[in-house]
Amino acid sequence: MPNDKLKIGDVEITSLSDGILEFDLCNFFPDIPEDDWKGQEHHLSASHGVSFNLACFLIKSGDHMIAVDTGLGPKETPETPWGELLDDLNAHGLQAGDIDMVVMTHAHRDHVGWNLLSKDGNYTPTFPNAQYYLSKTDWDACHDPELIETRFPNAPECVWPLQELGVLTLMDAGHQITPDISAIATPGHTPGHMSLMIFITR
Repeated sequence: MPNDKLKIGDVEITSLSDGILEFDLCNFFPDIPEDDWKGQEHHLSASHGVSFNLACFLIKSGDHMIAVDTGLGPKETPETPWGELLDDLNAHGLQAGDIDMVVMTHAHRDHVGWNLLSKDGNYTPTFPNAQYYLSKTDWDACHDPELIETRFPNAPECVWPLQELGVLTLMDAGHQITPDISAIATPGHTPGHMSLMIFITR
């Protein structure tokens, strides 16, 4: 798994991974003839598909330990190629309880999967000491009946219960996450997509 570190001012960023997500070429690029991939096999996976790293990030800012996005979530079977986030976190000497903030860049299923654990229909936060953050715009979008099935199918299980549990903060652009980090609006991929801006104090 990629475990790259980057330091910006006093903020330390570590790249984490929840594993790999693979798509069949014909499904992911339906308008590109298969013959067009000839000579490009080195870009493809062993099964002639497209593989994506389910990237998540760990940010240390002051006394705060922030998880940015939470991947696809727990493995569906032992062979499932994702579900590695907590193991990757542990490999860095941290437990889920060490995270005190979880920032969702947006509400798509591959970014919110580890938000919650479910047992017998009851939800508990995977990161029990964390406050979760999502843009108000994406919160509204993932409640739109026309978008839930196609764009936000996991929202009822992975996002909505956060508010009922009292651990969700809805934010607008410019929201100050920590003194060194603010959320900025970067819409397009979803209506309320957010990115994080890191400020260097000189």
